[in-house]
Amino acid sequence: MKQLTALWGIVATLGLAFSVDAQHQCQPPEEMRAAVENLNFAEGNPGNAPPGWFLGPDWFRPAGTLPAHEAKIVTGTSCNANQQCATVHSLRADHSGTCFLYQVIDATQYRGKMLTYRADVRVDVASGSVARLLVHVHRADCGTSFRNDMGNHPITAGTWSPYEIQAPIALDARDIEFGMQLIGEGAAWLDNISMAFRDR
Repeated sequence: MKQLTALWGIVATLGLAFSVDAQHQCQPPEEMRAAVENLNFAEGNPGNAPPGWFLGPDWFRPAGTLPAHEAKIVTGTSCNANQQCATVHSLRADHSGTCFLYQVIDATQYRGKMLTYRADVRVDVASGSVARLLVHVHRADCGTSFRNDMGNHPITAGTWSPYEIQAPIALDARDIEFGMQLIGEGAAWLDNISMAFRDR
């Protein structure tokens, strides 16, 4: 009986350690902000990375090589609705990976609401390459309550077109990740973004 009690003590200790470790590992993303930033890309100078936005991940970058993708502000006829917009493009012709131009915002004030994320996108990509809008809603335990990256209808059009994702924000949501993916070789442009929340 003493051995059984000791065994259960070890199991309980390991379980507690695992729980504490999981809580320690499940931290809010460093990129998370209180509110959206620079949706119209008016901040920042053409040729530079758009302030308030993040680009990643660079999964296929061997040590000592150049980045596989770049994001920058462009202006004039490159844009659709605003004076400035953003583009993401691959820097290596042999690259077939994925990159994300994105933001992460605190979901607390939007819990229980419905998000409508809209943006205009156009692409100039190699055969088999695409762009996609994305919205991910994460819980405090790092689980995902909603995920949509337009997997069934990727963006391949060379002309500007509007796209939209409807996303329910869970009552226990921690953060909302949104933006655009570029998958494969080429370039995608992003403009005229809106984030609208309404009661469900």
